[in-house]
Amino acid sequence: MNDPSGRSLSDFTVELEVYSGPYEWLLALILKDELEIFEVPLRELVGLYLQSRNPNAPNALERDSEFAGSAAALILLKSRTLFPDTASPEDLEENPLSPEQLADRLSQYLKVRRGAEALRERLSSNAGHYPSAHAAPPRPGRLEINRERLVEAARRTFSRLAEPSIGHLGPITLTLQELASVILAALTAGPVSFEELVMEMDLLNKAVAFAAALSLAQEGSLRLSQTEPLGPLTLKPGA
Repeated sequence: MNDPSGRSLSDFTVELEVYSGPYEWLLALILKDELEIFEVPLRELVGLYLQSRNPNAPNALERDSEFAGSAAALILLKSRTLFPDTASPEDLEENPLSPEQLADRLSQYLKVRRGAEALRERLSSNAGHYPSAHAAPPRPGRLEINRERLVEAARRTFSRLAEPSIGHLGPITLTLQELASVILAALTAGPVSFEELVMEMDLLNKAVAFAAALSLAQEGSLRLSQTEPLGPLTLKPGA
């Protein structure tokens, strides 16, 4: 059964990185300069055609001939684009390139492409390595990464941190108001050292006493005096 459209390649569609659709539309885009011939991988295009080829089809020979002609034209177009001639278009029409010249240019193109692929693979394999004038000292042994330990470390890093334990601080025996009263009573005799005032208290009550002193200073009931950063703190009666 013949192709109802009258074109043997009308059913051939391609899936490339730069184009997806009917093969004939791909040719049209290239001829209209809407798609660069550089971007079309011809080898991949031929491979797609061979995968879709049915040698038992009635029009298989006609289909193969039409594709071979269009593929040869693409190769010629790509080779002329890669290696433009210094001659004018009129000279090229009068003296077209011979098959030997086309084969030579295609061979040069393949060499350049394979060289570019080799350089790209080499660059990819060296990613993350930087040249240095100093040689790295040898490291004995071999680094091994345990997947379970890595996953557990990541889980601990990104999970919510556990609340710190405060059991060692002991209970608060005096409230903020009670400690404020203690401080005001001590100030009736004049300035007093904060360190001496809280000398008999545990760590937690010292923190509450400091908060009480700050609250009284904010109210103006006392003044805080410190001759040097992190030095002794003196409490003085408010003005």
